[in-house]
Amino acid sequence: MTDRPPTHVSSADATTPSAGSGVRRPGLVSLVGAGPGDPGLVTRKAELRLRQADVILYDALVSQAVVQLAGPRAELVARRDLLDGRQATINAFLIDRARQGSRVVRLKGGDPFVFGRGAEEAEALARAGIPFEVVPGISAGIAAPAYAGIPVTHRAMASDVTFITGHEDPEKDDSPIEWDRIVRTGGTLVMFMSVRRIEEVVAALTRAGASPRLPAAVIEWGTMPIQRTVDGALEEIVARVRDAGIDHPALFVVGKVVSLRNQIAWFDRRPLFGQRVLVTRAKDQAPPLVEALREVGAGVMMLPVLAFEGPTEPSHLANILDALQKGERVDWAIFTSANGVHAFADALRRRRLDVRVLHGAKIACVGPVTAEAVASLGLIADELPEESRADDLFRVVGGVGGVRGKRFALFRAEVARNVLPDALRDAGGQVDIVPCYRTVLPPVEKDVAKRYVEMSTVVTFTSPSSVMNLCRLLGDDANALLTSKVRACIGPITAQALTERGLPPHVTAKEYTSQGLVDALVDYSAARTPPGSATGDAP
Repeated sequence: MTDRPPTHVSSADATTPSAGSGVRRPGLVSLVGAGPGDPGLVTRKAELRLRQADVILYDALVSQAVVQLAGPRAELVARRDLLDGRQATINAFLIDRARQGSRVVRLKGGDPFVFGRGAEEAEALARAGIPFEVVPGISAGIAAPAYAGIPVTHRAMASDVTFITGHEDPEKDDSPIEWDRIVRTGGTLVMFMSVRRIEEVVAALTRAGASPRLPAAVIEWGTMPIQRTVDGALEEIVARVRDAGIDHPALFVVGKVVSLRNQIAWFDRRPLFGQRVLVTRAKDQAPPLVEALREVGAGVMMLPVLAFEGPTEPSHLANILDALQKGERVDWAIFTSANGVHAFADALRRRRLDVRVLHGAKIACVGPVTAEAVASLGLIADELPEESRADDLFRVVGGVGGVRGKRFALFRAEVARNVLPDALRDAGGQVDIVPCYRTVLPPVEKDVAKRYVEMSTVVTFTSPSSVMNLCRLLGDDANALLTSKVRACIGPITAQALTERGLPPHVTAKEYTSQGLVDALVDYSAARTPPGSATGDAP
């Protein structure tokens, strides 16, 4: 097989008119599988198409975490917002936008061609002469059972698997499902969109000769942190599903392989499985925390309450760089956050300078994350306190040749505590406070913030500013909303800010990093989880 462009894709620049033609060429429609829900299961090509898209039309069951992979300029359109939402309306929308020259993504749960009507949309596009491609996705029929600890095939138990939809075309006269044949194979049956017809399906299987003791399972919201699995013998499964209140979206799995769940279930045994954790960190800083939380099974909701802009008065940064460029020296360059390091580096680049302007000054960082940012500039921090506190930073700096008569350049946020500069001055040091950036509140509606907090079981805070800004967003409702939530802080300074609000934290990380915060949450959850329970109480 050779690597060739898809038959229906004209070229990578399908939206560009031919030179001098005066005729607008149609754009590209990508029928993209969003996977079963876990955003980590989105393919690389799907993510690329989402970033490139001008318009994204998505189904209701597509995870919002996947939709958020869209580029900043993409127009997001929910299928339910398209008038009647009928297939003909969807087809017309795709064709119309493509004829306007747009790159259009039709984002569908699972795989577009597995009970997703993707073939019908491809037919309509082909008839209209619209360039299109299909980006396959991981089907829920494979992924949801895998996340529930159920392999759909097994050498000793099932050599075949049958996928069936429980929601057929209502215009068909009769169902083509051959229950007798399915039961005779002895393989695995995976049925989509069938939970509301489960009693009817079980009756059909039993009439066809399936053993009442055949293992069966129903998986609700497969691959998501709210996934629930109910299993039992075929004759018991209807009652168990009804008792548990399992509803759509769910998969019905029948076969010997279901019996393996007790041995190899893994997803719903992760330490924070079932917990909904709110991340308030700035959007560009959130990924390490988000990924670490997902790795231990938490469902993550992102509500960035911080954004960063240049300082209100940039002259302080300009003045210190002027002085350094002229050959003046500082004894210590102190960085109190990774943001300060990045802002300092950006200022150097704008002036076509590099770190040599520091002329051999010693480098001190408040913590390991800041030290990593410094390392990205090719520098090594000379001093790093064991605790990320101003007084500890003062001690390590003062312990190396003392403070008196030394010059300190303190690169920090515009609004910050003065504990460290005051201590250095009191000890006889000369301090240049250099605001490199300021923290601002991004545009977030109060109702949105309230809804996210209400939906969460855990709220994380990674700086005093995140405490201040979230409480500012919530207004008078802040304490009432946050009282019932588990409050987790990345370190003692952030914990102090919460305590001063009358909301002492339940969890404070011992290591002041994203991973340290997650580890502390896991430890807290383990201490509150009864033995033998998968998740227990909220962590």
